[in-house]
Amino acid sequence: MTETIGVAIGIGVLALVFIYLGCLMWKKEKITLLHSYHYDKVSPSDKKVFCKISGWGVIFIGIGLLVTAIIIGITDSALSSIAFSLGFVVGLALLVYAGAKYNR
Repeated sequence: MTETIGVAIGIGVLALVFIYLGCLMWKKEKITLLHSYHYDKVSPSDKKVFCKISGWGVIFIGIGLLVTAIIIGITDSALSSIAFSLGFVVGLALLVYAGAKYNR
């Protein structure tokens, strides 16, 4: 039982890091948190919307991790993998979309 709580806490901390980094990208437009490959060709006029979409992508991954940690902390079930998968897929889709649309 305590091992499960430790895993939940570890995943929860990682989730908060992702959410924090996503907020920095979105609100503070910290485009440099991404690898330069992902933003080299983003025009200055598109920087704000690129940061917003990319930030929300990272936030969604963090939310998926946070829900996963909560589910693991409450019950050790397969629902945690569904929550993680959903958050990861939505977040990754937003990151790919932002890169494909604004990184030209």
